[in-house]
Amino acid sequence: MIAAALLVALAAVPEPTPAAPSGFARVAEPVIYYETAGSGAPVVLIHGGQMDRRMWDPQFESWSKQYRVVRYDVRGYGRSAVPTLPYSDVDDLLAVLDALGIARAHLVGHSLGGAIAQEVARAAPDRVASLTLIASAGLGPEIDIGYIEGFTAATGRRDLKPQLEKLFADSALVTRDMIDDVLKYKRLDGVDAALRAIAAASFPGGRQAVLSRDRLGGLRVPVQVIVGAKDRIIPADHANGLPGTVAVHRLENAGHMAHMEAAGEVNRLVEGFLAGVRAG
Repeated sequence: MIAAALLVALAAVPEPTPAAPSGFARVAEPVIYYETAGSGAPVVLIHGGQMDRRMWDPQFESWSKQYRVVRYDVRGYGRSAVPTLPYSDVDDLLAVLDALGIARAHLVGHSLGGAIAQEVARAAPDRVASLTLIASAGLGPEIDIGYIEGFTAATGRRDLKPQLEKLFADSALVTRDMIDDVLKYKRLDGVDAALRAIAAASFPGGRQAVLSRDRLGGLRVPVQVIVGAKDRIIPADHANGLPGTVAVHRLENAGHMAHMEAAGEVNRLVEGFLAGVRAG
């Protein structure tokens, strides 16, 4: 799919060079930044539209003890190129795999990243070993359009903070540093116009434009879905009525950022799922 930040971002802010092995995958228009750690079966982490690859900090180090973990910045986020031409999120992810010599990987996607993971599994099924979708976009039409509009319009801490608080069941997790990082991103040249264009294209009439739930059962890989019962951005009920082949887990005390708020529980679910896929 043409890249679209389905849920807006904390990204593209300066950061120190990481200690993890890292690099840039060459694509048609500059580069896609990635980091790797560990060894074993490859697991690729695809961030949501709220943050860049660093949103996976609670998983990256932990999972690297038994897997080869890769996390990357979706184009326009973090240290990856800001897009100026049409492009494909699928091609970008496959370019990362090719750059690392990975033939097949487990994909773990959050929100926007979940939608990207589904597209990759459909376009290149031989490259995907399994899918874990956390608070994924594309499983139902509803979305909190007030969040999208509020984030897009926000220009200062006072109007941005209540929007970011919607991402978490525990609003105390929204720190001043987080707010400041988002504001830095929003003030970059071209970001405001890009966010408005993305919102108009992705959420016509205040609903998600791209839906994929009816195609989940046809995927040729094991799939699990994890949702936070207190998600105020994408309704947790989108996980209801999915095909019987899809494992569904509902975390009662988590919001949209379940992998951050309930990291231990999410880690346990994903590790158990991956162990079962390997055993099977």
